[in-house]
Amino acid sequence: MVVERGWFIPTLQFGPHDVFLVEDWEETPVGPYRAVFHFTPDDHRTLYVSGEEGRDLVSSIHRFDRRVVTSVNSRRTDGHWVIEVDTGEKGELRIEVDYADTPALRAVNRLAPRIPEALARNALYCRLLPLLSAPLLGTDPGQRIAGVTELGRRSRFRLHRVYKVKDARCLWGGRDLGPLRECRYRHDMGDFRPTSRAMVSYLELHVE
Repeated sequence: MVVERGWFIPTLQFGPHDVFLVEDWEETPVGPYRAVFHFTPDDHRTLYVSGEEGRDLVSSIHRFDRRVVTSVNSRRTDGHWVIEVDTGEKGELRIEVDYADTPALRAVNRLAPRIPEALARNALYCRLLPLLSAPLLGTDPGQRIAGVTELGRRSRFRLHRVYKVKDARCLWGGRDLGPLRECRYRHDMGDFRPTSRAMVSYLELHVE
């Protein structure tokens, strides 16, 4: 069993062509690492990751067409998250995200860490949680937090805290990629799909 704990943004789409997934793992079997996935409309996937060990671990869970070990910096302060990636020939990728909770999410975030592990891994709980949280986050009721990835790894997310994204922006090589928008792509990630609206979460990823 592989368990990773840290910060996660499952979907950020800027303009019509660029979708990102952001990971900032504080605890993993190979130590902390940070990663940014980039998806194009034709599902070409590039992984930018802060170390070889992290590259090998995440590549055992998800498929990539290109993998780049590089500098990935991540900073969070008072609901503001900055991610900076040296992408080589494309220049610096800089993503800024502003996020916050709501009165309803504050109640969820107090309760979620106290959920017993036996309940958190229950199949019915895993099906109901995305359905119940969708009205609070504006996400898809059919979102999966447990299932099998495209590489056949059985995985489950255990949420500890979740926040709504208020605003986000992205510069790549000094070029503004466009406004944050709802994601309508459906990349093949096994049972998992991008969320239509961006959210920030602190969670655990359990992988068998």
